[in-house]
Amino acid sequence: MDLYTALSHRWGADDHKYRTTRANFEARCKEIKFNELPLTFQNAIDVTRKLGVQYLWIDSICIIQDSCEDVRQECSRMEEVYALAYCTLAATSAKDCNKGFFRNDNDASLGPDDRYESLCIRKLDENFARDVEQAELNQRGWVFQERALSRRIIHFAGTQTYWECGNMVSCESADPITE
Repeated sequence: MDLYTALSHRWGADDHKYRTTRANFEARCKEIKFNELPLTFQNAIDVTRKLGVQYLWIDSICIIQDSCEDVRQECSRMEEVYALAYCTLAATSAKDCNKGFFRNDNDASLGPDDRYESLCIRKLDENFARDVEQAELNQRGWVFQERALSRRIIHFAGTQTYWECGNMVSCESADPITE
């Protein structure tokens, strides 16, 4: 099976133009132009590429939104989609798909800063509850499912980036562990 990431994001009022429908399905199968996608989707593509992963699953694009049959079939596969994803990218700070989730251009780096020689890990940051758990994105019922099913999640919050897996949560502001 090919590796893929999955995007967890808030839909906005004008997201309809980015949704796959029966009318645009064939065209979508041929091509989706990067520069015509909303900023949140572009950010997710950038992160997916930085992770060295080729595919990205976005619900509004991968599910034919005006097909009850496709919605029913794909919704029954959500456990598989999120559980088997390499990681889930949570656009925690994005109010809708047009806003994007990078705080600045450096957010796409994802690698350790040149100042650090080792990976830094620490227990749950005191701001995780505010930045992630109480964020607007995590007030959606679907996101509860996406988060519970995902093996790994990168939360792009308004203040910093958090990494979450079954065993731990870490964040970019953690002090490095020195040897």
